[in-house]
Amino acid sequence: MKPEEFTSFAEAKPEKNKHIIVTNNLGAKNAHGEMSHVWMTTFWDKGSEKHEGIVTFDSSHQKIIGLSHWKYA
Repeated sequence: MKPEEFTSFAEAKPEKNKHIIVTNNLGAKNAHGEMSHVWMTTFWDKGSEKHEGIVTFDSSHQKIIGLSHWKYA
């Protein structure tokens, strides 16, 4: 994955119930220089608290806040 493949949530929103890959840190990289801080989901929405921005949940039902960018999987 490359950062330029992602669309900002501020620019456009993905269709609901489609598989998307989301990130809350477009520039994050792992030890191998690959993108990290990415999750695949079909759910995204505005957080319940103002500071949360756009959110999703991981496989252990933990809320991931501050989603900034997305792309279709």
